[in-house]
Amino acid sequence: MFAKYVYNAAANTAHVLADVVAILTGTSDTATLSASCNKAASSITATVAAGWTLHDVSAGMNAQALKAANADSGYKYVVIDTNTSGAIFTKIYYSWDEGVHSGSNLAYNSDVASYSQRLDLTNGGTLYLFASPRYLLLASSVAAGWGSPTNSGPSGCVERSRACLWDTPTFAFPVGLFISFGYAVAADTGCFAPRKYTSTMATQTGSSASHSLTANHGTLSAYCTAVSNQKVPAPDGSLWVPFIMIGVADAANMPQLYGEISTLCDIWAIPSSVCSNLDRVIRDDNEYICVQASTTSKMIVLRAA
Repeated sequence: MFAKYVYNAAANTAHVLADVVAILTGTSDTATLSASCNKAASSITATVAAGWTLHDVSAGMNAQALKAANADSGYKYVVIDTNTSGAIFTKIYYSWDEGVHSGSNLAYNSDVASYSQRLDLTNGGTLYLFASPRYLLLASSVAAGWGSPTNSGPSGCVERSRACLWDTPTFAFPVGLFISFGYAVAADTGCFAPRKYTSTMATQTGSSASHSLTANHGTLSAYCTAVSNQKVPAPDGSLWVPFIMIGVADAANMPQLYGEISTLCDIWAIPSSVCSNLDRVIRDDNEYICVQASTTSKMIVLRAA
């Protein structure tokens, strides 16, 4: 699912929360959204369903919890929170108890404003929403800039594959990660798990449960910096934008990848300076959107629908 949600000047905090939750849980008609939505300028494309369900309508003041099933077993939990002025958060948890309205093992930095997406309820703005059962990402566009307040990129929850022998559904370590692509592309500091397991059989949480994102045998940050304005030649003489798998690593604590996000989420790295923000790229007859991560020359690509 891909949505462009435009909200009006003097928009209502509760309205924006309700509209975002409605879109992520299956609404495909902008006419059903609140009075804070600029319906004529908004759009929802749901060729692939958003795939998230409302788990707890009372997850806090101006906050609601969503969940989506993992590819194999278990769930990912995300709290959409608009209670902080100027921000919308995607808080990632290992689990969420809807009875007591509380979660366990909050992913580090998913509740920090610099990793959030900006809201400008005074002047209005735009939120771009990308979702499938495997992931949920938001990217904001307001007068102050694009994406997160620091490092200017989208953020949200992505699901990784399970690459380690111990990492079975029965072992029940979370595959849902919080990612700020702005931070990840700028400085390799934007990916955190609610809980992480190490090669010494230790469990890490909080700031220790961080991951590096890899691309083409290096970090995502290094790839997006070093590989610039390069395309791949095809036999017919045309040039193609390469899509590079994004892996999930932590070399200090696990001697192999934990998994990757590209196959499940259809999110890929591309070289810098080959596309502009919100450009469309066709690959295998599918349309993708280039989304700015960090600077105006550095992008990731996501399925457009």
